[in-house]
Formats: sequence, structure tokens, C-alpha cells
Amino acid sequence: MELRYALSFSFLLPLLASAQTQNALDLDGVNDEVTVANASALIANGTGFSLTSWLYPTQSTNWPNMDAVAGFRDNASCDFYLLQTYGTTLEGRFRNSSNAIFTIDSTGLLVLNEWQFLALTYDGSMMRMYRNGVPVDSVAATGTITSTTGMFRIGNMPIPGSTQIFLDGKVDETALWKRGLSQAEIMCIMNYGALPTDADLKLYYKMDQGTAGGTNTGLSSLTDASGHINATNVGFALNGAASNYVDGSPIAGTATASICPGESYTFNGQTLTQSGTYTTGYPLNNGCDSLATLALTVTNVNINVIQSGSNLVSQAIGAQYQWLDCGNGYSAIPGATAPTYSLAVAGSYAVEVTQNGCTDTSACVSNVGLEEFGQLMNLTARYDASAEELVISGAAANTDLNVVLLDPRGRMLRSEVLRGERLRSSLKGLPEGIYLVSVSNGSVQRTFRIPVIH
Repeated sequence: MELRYALSFSFLLPLLASAQTQNALDLDGVNDEVTVANASALIANGTGFSLTSWLYPTQSTNWPNMDAVAGFRDNASCDFYLLQTYGTTLEGRFRNSSNAIFTIDSTGLLVLNEWQFLALTYDGSMMRMYRNGVPVDSVAATGTITSTTGMFRIGNMPIPGSTQIFLDGKVDETALWKRGLSQAEIMCIMNYGALPTDADLKLYYKMDQGTAGGTNTGLSSLTDASGHINATNVGFALNGAASNYVDGSPIAGTATASICPGESYTFNGQTLTQSGTYTTGYPLNNGCDSLATLALTVTNVNINVIQSGSNLVSQAIGAQYQWLDCGNGYSAIPGATAPTYSLAVAGSYAVEVTQNGCTDTSACVSNVGLEEFGQLMNLTARYDASAEELVISGAAANTDLNVVLLDPRGRMLRSEVLRGERLRSSLKGLPEGIYLVSVSNGSVQRTFRIPVIH
């Protein structure tokens, strides 16, 4: 899952509730696992360690068909793992370098076919287990792990020389730490993901590679976001809905939003008007360091209009239409709700299109007589951001055009006469926004809506 921390700004809170997820790994319970050789060296001789992971269990199991989550296991001097044992019991175990064993078995803790966030922590004196940020059990524990050759596994916790214990389910955001995490830290990690730059974060597999349910056969390794050891994917089909990358767990941090054409969105002081992914960082008031991401989409509304004989035809498909009389204060023309409007009298017309949940209005098509309509039929107008200029194309050669620039409220900012087939007018210093450009050759007038974005 892609790490993105939730925003504390109130204007984004509704968005976070419907945040989009990234990828996870589905394991088939037969031979799928993720392995990291010699990973115990990363926590060796530590005074504490922690293991966190999202889990989606799919079966209630008993010996020998139990389901591994993640961790170390050598049954000698290097055990620190989470394991689904009998039914929906979750077992957490720490075996220190002196072969002393400390175990928590939380009966009925897991909920099948549901994402849940699990954590096992050890701080030098106590081992604790958490589900969804809530402590569920604890036991006194001592010692450390000194082994530097222990293999870290996800989805398998074999008994050495005996039984393989594969997971039939999904995992996401699996991480290993060289310290005992506090409950507050666990809540931060559950809600916002781990911070890759944390010095005590030793392994962090977000599982965001590949395409969910797609062909991922070339992805034999799993990236460690902490930058220590990339893992190896073993046994995965990496194709289809199982034994592959799939949709991930519901971490709250990537906000998604959509705006309609002409609207803007404020994100951390930025005024956004274009589709894209935007990221910012700052501390949250709950103590979690934050990295916030917004995926913004500008919803498309097709407001193109073409003339076919004496008809004006909206190019929007599957939309709602209302033709407007621009010369009468943009009033709605009664009954003109089809994609095609037949011109009966000379005038100036536009169409209001509602499509994909947004409403936008086309440029006005103005004419004195229908036979004159074609004089500016091929005219286009746009803003060239690199040159900060208005560009008008499609005019007839040696034709004088009166160009009027109006602000979003319809107030005239300037008027000028231009000549040529491709005309340019400087808009340097003009604030960002939606402007109206009226172009007339004396008998025909067309009006364009021009977004100015620097």
C-alpha cells in the first residue's frame, strides 16, 4: 500500500473517509511466501523490536493447516512472529537467544474476510499484542536476539525440519522495527503508514508494485521502502486474482478529490486547477510526522459545439443539455434540451452540458444571419501558458477582428483589433482564472471561455 499520511486540515477530512487503496499481496496457502535472508542482523542485540502488518485472513484453521503472518522462526534462539493458530486465535511469540520462550495466544481475535492491523511489540520487559491499535494481551519477557542469520518471512512460518505453515489470505504494509513501539505510534502507523526515514524501521514492505490482478510475472522481488533489504517473492503465480498483487488495505492517507471545469481546489496553500498528484509534508497535531498526498481529477465535460447546416450540435455523449440564448442573459430556451438545436432566427446561442456530475457551458455562437455563421466557424482561442499569450487561430487572412477580454464577471478588461490567420495577444500579469474572450469581425461574434493557468 502506498504510504500517505492523512491531512489534519478540516477541508480534507471528508475525502479521507473514502481514500483509495493501493496494492497488497494475496497468498494461496500452498507455496506462496516472501523471504528476506539474514534479516535478523538488522535487529540483533536490540533492546526491543516490533512487527506490524495488515492482515486479511480467509479461513479458520487448525493444525497443521495454520496460517503464518510474518516474522522470524528457528525454534532455537531467534523467534519473533505472528501466527494464526487454532480457529481465529492469533499467536505472538518471542524466543530469545537463551532459548527462553514468551507467548501470547489471543483466542478469537481475528475476524475472517476483513482487513485488520496487527502489531507485536517487545520493549525489553514486556511483550504486547495489538489489533487495530488496541492492546489485547501482554506478557512479561526478557532477553534479546543475537542471531544475524535469521530469515524474515511473510506468509510462511515453517517449523524447522518439519511442517510448512503457509498463509491463505492477504497481507499489506508489513514492517519490522528495532524498538518497542508505543500504542500511540501503532495508531499513527495504522492510520497513516510507517515513515520510511525512521532510523529504527528496518524492513518495510508496502507491496505497491505491479498491477492489482494483472500480469506481474516479472516482479520476483519486493521493494523494502526502508532501503535495507529487498525481499524475494517465492511461489507466486503473479497473474490473476489470486497469488498475486491485489487491491490493498484501507490506510487513510491518500485523499482523492474531483472538481468540475472552471473550479479550483485549495491544498496546503496551493490553488489547484489541473488533474494530478500533489504531495506536501508537515507535522500532525497527534505527534505523527506526516506526508500528505492529494490525487486531484478535473472531471471532463465536453462543451464542443459544431454547426451542421442550420443546426448546432453538442459533441457531448450521454449528457443532459439545455440550450441558452446568450443575447437574452443566457436564459434557457424552452424545450431545447436535445443535443441538437435548430437555428430558427439570428442570435447568439450556447449549450449548458451536464456530464459526469459536472455542468459547464459552451462558448456562445453568435451570428447576424445564418449564411454568415461560417465566417468564424473554424475560429479557436486558447491560452499559451509558456508565452503567457492569448492565441486565436482559424481566422481568414487579412481579416480585422475585434477582440474583447472580459473577467469572470463579464467586466471588460481591454479591447483591441487584430489581423491575421494566427493572432497573439499578451496576457502577462493576468491573474489565474476563467476569462471570456469575445471575437467579432463586425457581422459575426463568437465568445470563448479561456482558463488562464500559470
